[in-house]
Amino acid sequence: MLEQEILIPEKIKRFFSRINESITDARNLEHLLTLISKVAVEEFDADRASIFLQDRQTENLRLIAGTGIPQEIVENHPIAEQNHISWWVGEQKKPIILNGPIKKDLRFRSMSSTAISSSIIIPLIFENDVIGVFNLSRTGEGRSFFTDDDLIMFRVLGDLVVISLQLLLAQEKKIHDEQLAAIGLATAELVHSLKNLFVGVFGAVDLLDVLIQQNQWDSVKENWNMLENNIKNISKVVNEILSYSRVGTAIKENIVLNELLKDLSDFIEPRCNISGINLSFSYPSKRIILWANRESLYNAFMNILDNAIKVMPNGGKLEIQCEINSESEFVKVIISDTGCGIAAENISRVFEPFFTTDKKKGTGIGLALTKRIIESHGGRISVDSKVGSGTIFMVELPITEIQS
Repeated sequence: MLEQEILIPEKIKRFFSRINESITDARNLEHLLTLISKVAVEEFDADRASIFLQDRQTENLRLIAGTGIPQEIVENHPIAEQNHISWWVGEQKKPIILNGPIKKDLRFRSMSSTAISSSIIIPLIFENDVIGVFNLSRTGEGRSFFTDDDLIMFRVLGDLVVISLQLLLAQEKKIHDEQLAAIGLATAELVHSLKNLFVGVFGAVDLLDVLIQQNQWDSVKENWNMLENNIKNISKVVNEILSYSRVGTAIKENIVLNELLKDLSDFIEPRCNISGINLSFSYPSKRIILWANRESLYNAFMNILDNAIKVMPNGGKLEIQCEINSESEFVKVIISDTGCGIAAENISRVFEPFFTTDKKKGTGIGLALTKRIIESHGGRISVDSKVGSGTIFMVELPITEIQS
């Protein structure tokens, strides 16, 4: 008996391919869902898509990602309130097609101020539990309505979303377990660092106490900076830990990356001149708009630049390059130096909290904080280095808009 060939519609094959690409490209959950919402809009000739996930603590449906929706709305992660369409679909556990002016349907209250002409809303179900809701819409007048065939295909895409989420959650759990182990080591490093700093403080206090009792005021003045420096170092460690813990809570807005990098370049130029470092800065003529917290992003880049200047005390070359590719949704910022470089065995650890190869000059928080800030902006950071040949940091950030 011949086996019958299973025919898979081309659209489903395309779904599989594009979702697989999304999983590969995704940096985190929100980015994955944003990529998937974009696939839905393009494949179904829609105008907007939104994906809600159930909050594990409150059990509310919360907007996580979307396409065709103002970014500031998505960033606020609003809840689907009772009697909203997404809430109703989640409660009923069944999909729905709404054709015609949605605002005239008395069963629901729309979350959107935009006139929606046709929508498909499906629940995302795993092991009989609703874990989210996927909403697809066409807006404006004259748009064709969604059909039952569209609903069938959209449910296929929804099933792929559920599978993707479970794969990502499994991966995140593995990473979380690894991070817990890393946190344990980092905490031990922190305690050790603070202990050494306090030893320095107490040692300085004891020395100054003896000098004061002996009325050796000139020696007191000479050694006072020892106490002052140790206190400053403790303050620096505490402030960096606080900054590390606060990442993700900062308010974001549209900022111009070119201007931020120019401000950084102007700020470090005097330091570079003092150290004999040749600083060069290049960026596109077009304005690159990012959805970001300016202060956080400024600090992230400053940490990289500060390290670069420190490893070239006797001069060198420091380059800041900003690049955009018309085919990419990301901007690249490349920072390179001609310093001493990083040993191969330490490359994989440079972004670990409290990891530093020079306990006297650093706390090991700076680059870990930079990585957290970049990732909290939907970006990614990598490093390439060779001992004796310098170091290159590459930061990629999602572009909101490019202006001529």
